[in-house]
Amino acid sequence: MSAPDVLSIGRLSKGLFVEYLGETTTDDLMVGMGDPPPICDRLWSGHPGVIWEPAPQHVQVTWVGLEDTVQSFGFGYSCNDDGLYSLGVITASDYEERRRRVLAGHAPQD
Repeated sequence: MSAPDVLSIGRLSKGLFVEYLGETTTDDLMVGMGDPPPICDRLWSGHPGVIWEPAPQHVQVTWVGLEDTVQSFGFGYSCNDDGLYSLGVITASDYEERRRRVLAGHAPQD
């Protein structure tokens, strides 16, 4: 696997395809009252998503299979002193392939 294309503050934009660069987790997958249960049961390392709020100090991402969870509407990603986030930029084709895998119940990448 190649090194991730790490998101920098200068590349922030709504609609950008990204991957989660942190550790796989099942923490805080809460859903709002009346919202459907998530399709996915965790936020994987390499999980695909799309930036929907590119505010520099609170970037928010809609994660595949976790659209109605706190992971997508409550958590944000802040830049560090270098202007870097815990997010990597991926291509549209990588996004689609990872999306397909996650929705089928598999890790986003081998």
